[in-house]
Amino acid sequence: MADTARTFGKGELITAVVIALAAGFFAGTVVMELRQPAGPRVQAEAGPAAVDGAVGGVGAVDGAAAPVSKEDEARITELEIAMATKAGDQAGWVELGNAYFDTHQAGKAIVAYEKALALGKASPDVWTDMGIMQRQAGQPDKALHSFDAALALNPRHEHALYNRGVVLLHDTGDKAGATAAWEKLLEVNPAAKTPDGRLVKDIVAELKRG
Repeated sequence: MADTARTFGKGELITAVVIALAAGFFAGTVVMELRQPAGPRVQAEAGPAAVDGAVGGVGAVDGAAAPVSKEDEARITELEIAMATKAGDQAGWVELGNAYFDTHQAGKAIVAYEKALALGKASPDVWTDMGIMQRQAGQPDKALHSFDAALALNPRHEHALYNRGVVLLHDTGDKAGATAAWEKLLEVNPAAKTPDGRLVKDIVAELKRG
């Protein structure tokens, strides 16, 4: 990520969503990651990020991540070496966290983001990126805490609102909470869409029906 904070990839929105409707029952996975240009990265769990057999979902975690390209491996090694002697470089930890984020190494990304956050206030992008990684690592409660931290800094942060709804609906079973989160998202951006092009307002309507 270019900034100290990362918004799922360089001003890029990466959102992962897997949604299924059957007999009026809404099921699926919605995940969105945001990243800033040349800085923090926020992308949807697979692009957003591909997970659970599709773009979105829980996402690959350490030990099950897709092969890392030689270029990414070299970049990560370079950053790791640099941070070994610059432990107080917040931006450097964010960049390393973003590199792990991009290669779906959730556990390592979380550690890097935590080190960045320990060095002082970071942008809501960093909190959002960490929340996405925490969800991928099977830590929904921690993910919610991170999204809430992002929203405390910016109540209109679209990616935090979107991902908060994903975790509430699919990981904690809080349908009402997810609906509320996405309604707030619609207040910020009435035309908000999922990665596959579905209007969030249509999903909210389906949830309310039932």
